[in-house]
Amino acid sequence: MDDVLAADGRQGAAAAADGGRGRVVMLVRWSDVDLFGHVNNAAFLRFLDDARFTLFPRMGVDEVGAMTASRLVVVKHEIDYLAPIRFRPAPVVVEVWVPRLGRSSVDFAYEILDGEAPGATVALRARSRMVQLDHETQTPRPFTDEERATFAAYPGASPELHAW
Repeated sequence: MDDVLAADGRQGAAAAADGGRGRVVMLVRWSDVDLFGHVNNAAFLRFLDDARFTLFPRMGVDEVGAMTASRLVVVKHEIDYLAPIRFRPAPVVVEVWVPRLGRSSVDFAYEILDGEAPGATVALRARSRMVQLDHETQTPRPFTDEERATFAAYPGASPELHAW
């Protein structure tokens, strides 16, 4: 099951990716670009967050946006910046998938593609680990069967990241 989604009014739709990846098309904003003329590393992290929340909107909030008893919090990011992306009117594509699902933690994998065309350059490859916490106790809470099914709809291999 692949998804093609748009978010935040600054994205549009594109063809779905193969391999169970969700796909979010995003525009580069002027404020995403730094003095070197390319998307700043912090802006890339926002792209990952925006794409993840577009594909998984119920992570810690209910259908009307109110906080729930569970919170999915980031405990680790790993990012390989592979090619610069400059300000331009053409969108980038953020692909997201789930290479690992634990009892109360989940890994999200990402690739940011420099455009929508087949064979577009991979500008960034990343992985995030998140842990679900109970709001009151701040301790890990196992995923429900419904939550597990949501993540399982986006299977894929762990991204190959450069070692230190």
